[in-house]
Amino acid sequence: MPYIVSVILNILTSGLPCCLLALGIFITFRILDFADLTAEGSFLIGGAFAIALIKVGINPFVATLIATIGGAACGYLTSVFYTKLRIPKILCGIITMTLTTSIALLILGITKGNSLFTNNVSLDAQNETIYSLFYYSDPLYWPIIKVAIMLGFVVVIIVLMYFFFGTKYGMAIRATGINDNMARAQGIDTERASIVALVLSNALIGLSGALYCQDLRSCDIKISSGFLVIGLASILIGEAIFGKRSFKNRLISISLGAIVYFVIVNAAIELGFPSQLKNLLYAIMITIALSIPLVQMLIKDIKKKRRIKNA
Repeated sequence: MPYIVSVILNILTSGLPCCLLALGIFITFRILDFADLTAEGSFLIGGAFAIALIKVGINPFVATLIATIGGAACGYLTSVFYTKLRIPKILCGIITMTLTTSIALLILGITKGNSLFTNNVSLDAQNETIYSLFYYSDPLYWPIIKVAIMLGFVVVIIVLMYFFFGTKYGMAIRATGINDNMARAQGIDTERASIVALVLSNALIGLSGALYCQDLRSCDIKISSGFLVIGLASILIGEAIFGKRSFKNRLISISLGAIVYFVIVNAAIELGFPSQLKNLLYAIMITIALSIPLVQMLIKDIKKKRRIKNA
């Protein structure tokens, strides 16, 4: 396989699962206006469920579904902290993210007969993932098949999100994020809307973790570190580069933002940036992404002044 094709496929296998991560974070961060830090916890739970269940012989599709439900459960727990216990938004996510590490240790521990806890689990050669079920005999086509499956998930989720948030209940969730007091005055149950949004968000993130870990064929309790930053950066980069003219456009932009993010990261590593400093690179990337709107505004101001000067 040509080197450039191999690089593109590697970028897509890393970026496509993170499209789902970014779309999940988009639901809380942009639609609900909820600073939810649960993402890394639900990503870890999704990956842990998928790998542990496949390891003990569960069908990969069933394991992926359970992983998605596990992510949704993390979102529900965060929503209970917020709506029932009145804990501040940012602390709700921190609490859930903290406890998921211990839960992941227990989930991964089911693969060990003589131990209740374990830090990491890797699949054996005979363990089938959601990707290997579709592999042909020629390994040359395996990466392409993997990318096609990931892309299928992303397209289906974008279509479902577009139609759901165009329904009456989806619009109620969007209204809750815009102004919860006004939404409540219009008869919307804002607590329930918040719960649904958090559950949907973290279900997508759990699915993302399941797909990502099945690609790696392993899960470690530290695997989710930095993925909240990746999701946020994908949203900001996508909106800045591809725009946010309509809801459909925003969904596509955010997905493309995740791909662009990994293009930049891979390019930096190919140019000699030490892979051990990836977290530093992630921090630099999100700083740049956050600065893009300011740079765009400055460019517009400069162009406006030039037009006035030349008039």
